[in-house]
Amino acid sequence: MIKKIPIEELKPGMEVVRVADDLWHHLPYLYAEPGIIESEEEVARLRELGYRETFVATDEAAGKTDEAHLEQLLAEPRLDRERPVRTPFGEAISSAMVTYEDAMAHAMQIVQDAKLGRKMDFATSLETASAIVESAVSNPDTLVCLAKLSEFDDYTYTHCINVAAISVVFGEYIGMSREELVLLGVAGMMHDLGKTTVPARIINKPGPLTRPERDEVRRHPEYGCDILQRNSDIPAKVLRAVMHHHERHNGSGYPAGMTRKDIPAFARILSLADVYDALTSDRCYKNAILPNKALGIMYGMRDQDFDPTEVQLFIKCLGIFPAGSFVRLNTGEYALVFETNSREPLNPKIRIIMDREMKPIRTRDVDLTAPDGGDGPIEILECADPSAYRKNLMNYLTAR
Repeated sequence: MIKKIPIEELKPGMEVVRVADDLWHHLPYLYAEPGIIESEEEVARLRELGYRETFVATDEAAGKTDEAHLEQLLAEPRLDRERPVRTPFGEAISSAMVTYEDAMAHAMQIVQDAKLGRKMDFATSLETASAIVESAVSNPDTLVCLAKLSEFDDYTYTHCINVAAISVVFGEYIGMSREELVLLGVAGMMHDLGKTTVPARIINKPGPLTRPERDEVRRHPEYGCDILQRNSDIPAKVLRAVMHHHERHNGSGYPAGMTRKDIPAFARILSLADVYDALTSDRCYKNAILPNKALGIMYGMRDQDFDPTEVQLFIKCLGIFPAGSFVRLNTGEYALVFETNSREPLNPKIRIIMDREMKPIRTRDVDLTAPDGGDGPIEILECADPSAYRKNLMNYLTAR
């Protein structure tokens, strides 16, 4: 349904819908710019401008329309659409770092709010997600680099932001609107809030979980929705994504055992980002897997955990050597991938940072698609283990 409401009832997260021009002309105080309301400040500004009413979509109507649109994008992604000119990595990384650090601070706040039973600051969540979207549109490789190379102490916070960032990068890749991307980012930030209810001794247990412990962990999507439902302004689309991000293509997931046809699109996207970040992150019970190997594992999970078309799209989005990958070259040197190449995935842009003995050298950038300079082509042989250098690698991408 679509309903008319007073401007005073407009809340962040509500979707203003387009109305016929002739209706707008007869109602000069009607706000009719379609899109998602992102903050209380935006509502206050509309009141100051003299708007009195607007038309919004109810969750049921908006949900059905949006879900059909997202399914269409996942089936037929708009990969060849005209896009804004990408900001060069060196220019985009500084603002992306600020966005990432601000998002980390917000993640810490929402986790604390959840633990203390306080209402979520949804307006700030929308603003944080909007900034992530801006970085993804400007240069998505910056966010993927930060997700793999940034060092923060608590996995709970970093995982929330990494899942939000990677989900938004993928959503932008397939052609989602900015309004959809913002809500996807919010869902990513909040997808694991329910784990704040699970005892830390279970979450951080280094050994195998007992069956009761595993059952408790598997309740975290429901716990997360319970936390979010304290806030009447959380959109149903976000709640559904949080509830179902552990469902699986073949019905083996939880909590509802849904199969592909019933799992919301947002939840399927979060699932891809969630598994990728979990595989490529150090945990108390396992070491991180290299990004390219993680994508290989996920490809092997097609038809079981993931829709085969969607996981292949996800791999194509991140690239064979995702941004932030630490790689060994045929010259013996070591480099960081800082810009992927969707047309030639084996030939990204790299920054050479170490010699064959892994000693720092004067850095130089190389576009692997460019003709060689007479010494033969430079090629990536393999991804290398960055664990001994992780704390310093980001410095190589920011110091220019």
